[in-house]
Amino acid sequence: LRASLVHNFRIIANIRALSSKTRTEHSMSSSTESEPPSRAVLRQARRVLIKAGTSVVANSDGRPSLTRLGAIIEQIAELNRSGVEVIFVSSGAVGMGKRVLRKQGRLNMSFMDLQNEAQTSERFQDVSLVSNGSMSSSKRSESFTNFLNIQENPQIEEKKEKVYDSACAAGGQFGMMNLYSSLFETEEVTASQILVTQQDFEDEKSSENLRYTVDRLLSLGIVPIINENDVVFANSGNAQNDLFSDNDSLAALCARCFEAEVVLLLTDVEGVFDKPPQQKGAKKLPFLKNQSNVEIGTKSDQGRGGMSAKIDAARRAVKPGCMTQACIVASGADLDCIRSVFSPQYDLSYGKPKGTLFVTPGSELEKQALLELEAETAANGDCISQEARNSATAARDEARKLQALPQEERTKILYTVAGALLEHEDELLKANALDLEAAQ
Repeated sequence: LRASLVHNFRIIANIRALSSKTRTEHSMSSSTESEPPSRAVLRQARRVLIKAGTSVVANSDGRPSLTRLGAIIEQIAELNRSGVEVIFVSSGAVGMGKRVLRKQGRLNMSFMDLQNEAQTSERFQDVSLVSNGSMSSSKRSESFTNFLNIQENPQIEEKKEKVYDSACAAGGQFGMMNLYSSLFETEEVTASQILVTQQDFEDEKSSENLRYTVDRLLSLGIVPIINENDVVFANSGNAQNDLFSDNDSLAALCARCFEAEVVLLLTDVEGVFDKPPQQKGAKKLPFLKNQSNVEIGTKSDQGRGGMSAKIDAARRAVKPGCMTQACIVASGADLDCIRSVFSPQYDLSYGKPKGTLFVTPGSELEKQALLELEAETAANGDCISQEARNSATAARDEARKLQALPQEERTKILYTVAGALLEHEDELLKANALDLEAAQ
């Protein structure tokens, strides 16, 4: 009887595994048969804004990621040739500038500076910059070297501006635009650069000039590359009452000001998750309701934003009262991400919809997205309910067989079952824990 019970446990486990595999295959096949209407309508957009964060533009060492940048430029060029107007908001100038300033700083060091660099760097943990941007001659090399080697932004408000140097932005802008110019030139697409500050959006005349410039460039098939003018703005956007504090909120502001219909925020994760993606059991949300809250993890070391900033920016972009109807937060590491979202024709190879969708509250697009979310939830629930019904039916049939046996045999079988349960207690508890985690 014990061997029979163990055999039955294995059969049940195999049935559960097969059922789970079948449900997964069915879900994958149904997702690739057709594209959800809420995503298909985004392909009709005629003006889009794409924002690439620092973690997408640059590698962890600050060098530009030619693989990701090449894919982004290639896909933007495809959209441009298909008649879609593309506004590109890019980060990365400060990261590239740090490398430039570090190199120049070391070239200007004396032999004695180089010899004492390792010793002095330990003594100067804090960077003290003079208010006018200059440093005392006696501490120039040490403070400058420590400044360029800083990896993480401090969380103390009064130290934020000390880490973010406008000179790095100036040093990196030239190299970044040269790189973009070369990449776009290979695709026979012309690009231009626009540097903006908070005051440019606050002043009515400046804002009007910006809109005219962007409209004129787009009408000629030129891709405007927009970035914050950190050289004069000096990262003062850290204040909460400012219009933008990072390029995520800058992208949202540009989308509303320049009437982009859809915004795509490229980041280093696949989208918004119900919990930090590094945690076990984290699930990507295909659609995030306006009032939904999610648990936010830590941000990347390179950028100023983070997932919280991207969620705020996405919701700000799709607020009622402008042309922007949708925003998607997706992974810039996916080399087909832009194509899968905006390409005029849907391809089965794109697979499931990319990233997490945000839409304007109260719009028809939101109603459609909610219907799709409810249908997906119901379909998953039906699969689980059917599996539970099959298990309950099988248990009922076996219980009836047990009830038909004489009392002495029933008692013996029940004791055997109890012994088997105790023997496999750890295994069963682990399986139950996995079931509970999957149900949550």
